[in-house]
Amino acid sequence: MGAKVRVDRRTNRLFLDLHIEGRRKRVFSELPATPKNIEILQAKAEAIDREAFLGTFDSERHFPEKTAAKPTFNELWEEWQKKKASDVTPLTMRWYKKAARVRLLPFWGRRRLDGLEPKHFDDFKARLVEAKLAPRTMNIELGLLKQLLRFAADRGFAKDGLTRWIVFQRKRPSTIQPLTFEEKARFVRALPIKWRPYFEVAFGTGLRPSEQLALKWDRIDWKRKKAEIVEGWRDGEVTALKVVSAYREVDLLPPVLRALRTHRLVAGGSELVFPNSRGAYMRLDNLRHRVWYPALLKAKLAQRDLYTTRHTFATHALAAGEDPGWVAKMLGHTTLQMIFTTYYRYLPNLTRRDGSLFAKRLARGARSGRYSDA
Repeated sequence: MGAKVRVDRRTNRLFLDLHIEGRRKRVFSELPATPKNIEILQAKAEAIDREAFLGTFDSERHFPEKTAAKPTFNELWEEWQKKKASDVTPLTMRWYKKAARVRLLPFWGRRRLDGLEPKHFDDFKARLVEAKLAPRTMNIELGLLKQLLRFAADRGFAKDGLTRWIVFQRKRPSTIQPLTFEEKARFVRALPIKWRPYFEVAFGTGLRPSEQLALKWDRIDWKRKKAEIVEGWRDGEVTALKVVSAYREVDLLPPVLRALRTHRLVAGGSELVFPNSRGAYMRLDNLRHRVWYPALLKAKLAQRDLYTTRHTFATHALAAGEDPGWVAKMLGHTTLQMIFTTYYRYLPNLTRRDGSLFAKRLARGARSGRYSDA
């Protein structure tokens, strides 16, 4: 155990920094940081150290009202970072810091954890709404806040139940813009020839852009006609895949195999299937702004996210009558929920099968008095 006299730089008030039974506690005083007051508190700290050594320290006698004030949110954030850094990748940790720096810490940072009230949560939510954040972005901010408050409760820094004041924003249905068969053909024709293999693979496998940029030649099994997906490339570093199901083998259909074989003849000696001009990992932003957007413009197509290649694969495969289970496996999903909720509503636009075939069958059955061709 130890007791040290410290100064709160925000208020210029003195406080005791205690380490009691393996836990850190801060006891704040109303004394300004003057030499006389420092001497007074130093005597108190020495008395506490002496009693702790003799085993006679009594917290209630020294601090009858409260043993220590709760830390600020800033202090909680520093403590949480130390713990979380060993649980997540450096890339994820950088994302947490970025998310906290923009909105979380400016609002919560100086607040003490024993002074949080429901109105603070309402005010913070109002700020997020005023910033016109998308529901998903807003929920990411609120989710990080929830993590921090749970950590605070576990460590005894804050009371339980604060997270009940965090109300997540209702998500809007996700909107995607898959290309039709004709639009995809126009897009590919608008590409420079050297980029066509990349997008033939993208449209033919449903790989995420980060997965495709990390794909290496030694992960392609030419005999079995499969590619093994084991990592991604994001923000300048190789990353693990987010979920177990994302580690998978994807089938390489004949058009994809032809594109890969053609590309291999001119790809150079890099271990990467789709490297940059120096044989290193390609930057996703460069691909997006120097290739994807210009080709969309040239093909006279509306601007869309690069992820559209994945969405187009899924909708085209389903429209062609492929088993939804195979499509889900190619995409790295463990269930069919994403397939049905995200992609099925786009199929009538691609196939023009909107119930008209079923209606014709019903009409024939009504006229003939039967409902089958048997």
